[in-house]
Amino acid sequence: MTATPPPAELRQLALQALLEPDPKQKVLLALLLRAQAATLSIATDANFQAPSGLPGCPARPELRSHLDLPKRSPFTPEGLAALLHALTHIEFNAINLALDAVWRFAEMPPAYYPEVPPVFLHQIALFLPS
Repeated sequence: MTATPPPAELRQLALQALLEPDPKQKVLLALLLRAQAATLSIATDANFQAPSGLPGCPARPELRSHLDLPKRSPFTPEGLAALLHALTHIEFNAINLALDAVWRFAEMPPAYYPEVPPVFLHQIALFLPS
């Protein structure tokens, strides 16, 4: 007889998605988590240790301070591209924050956990190109 795998758990799946460095894969994991959220168990009493590498971020492009970048007017094609690029970073970080809010906080009321996935679903909609 084959052992039945343990049921999927919401906070662990959120951590798995948070650790994912590839943006496309992170979005897919977050969408999957959102789709399954109502059927997943929630370990509200478990305190998980933060692993190294949080949050998962792509190796490239290299992260640089905004002070190291040239100033551009958003009214030029280059400036508009830079502005849209910056907004994409903000939305990507918002996805990370929502995933972090799910896995990190133990002992929240059970209703807290299902409320967070819609937040990152909204962020994903902003992150994805039309």
